[in-house]
Amino acid sequence: MKNERPDLKIIGNNSASGGRYDNAKVIGNGLITGDLDCATFKGVGDSRLQGNLKAGTAKITGSLHVDGKAEIGDMRVTGDLDLDGDFHARHCHLRGRFTTKAGVRADDLSLMGHITVKKNCEAESFNGEGQIRIDGLLNADRIEIKTYGPSRISEIGGDSIDIGKGSAASFGKIIKVLFVPSNWGNAMLTVNSIEGDDIRLSSTRARVVRGNNVVIESGCEIDLVEYTGSLRVNHGSTVKEKKKI
Repeated sequence: MKNERPDLKIIGNNSASGGRYDNAKVIGNGLITGDLDCATFKGVGDSRLQGNLKAGTAKITGSLHVDGKAEIGDMRVTGDLDLDGDFHARHCHLRGRFTTKAGVRADDLSLMGHITVKKNCEAESFNGEGQIRIDGLLNADRIEIKTYGPSRISEIGGDSIDIGKGSAASFGKIIKVLFVPSNWGNAMLTVNSIEGDDIRLSSTRARVVRGNNVVIESGCEIDLVEYTGSLRVNHGSTVKEKKKI
């Protein structure tokens, strides 16, 4: 006999207990107490989970706060995602605000908005646009970052790394109202060290850059570049020391 999971549905300003469900849906201001394990999760409005979240797919329109950790297959967020614990996902596509007090591990991350990660962020592909803060290591095979406002990452490591200042023209009107800071013109990324194979940088301040082929475009302030292949430094950037090794 097939053991089917029930569905969970919260509408309005209500709460329910966690558990194992097939489809979990929150419409309104919903609270779930306890761990939630479901095939699909959908939140429209403001949701809070007092526990850990595990879902095959998740779609958030509004905000979701998870007091614990989250393990998601495919996730799409338009709004705010706030976690106290680690975030694991295959694919995450977010437009709005992403905050975790722990670390991130994913296959593909596409994040646009305010991005805050208190520990390490690991992915196969990382595409970040907005105002970004990662207090640990950002490590991914492919990294593309466009900054909108002052940003900071402790360390960056990857194969292909492309960092630069984004353009306000690339944002829709609603997205700009949501998160583009008034000082977006000062879109410098500050990082201690960058290590990769192919590296292209603009609007970046770094202590050390190590790579094979390195291109330093406009608006960069680099203390040391160590390279094994080629190095090109364009006008409008400063590199204090260059070493071919």
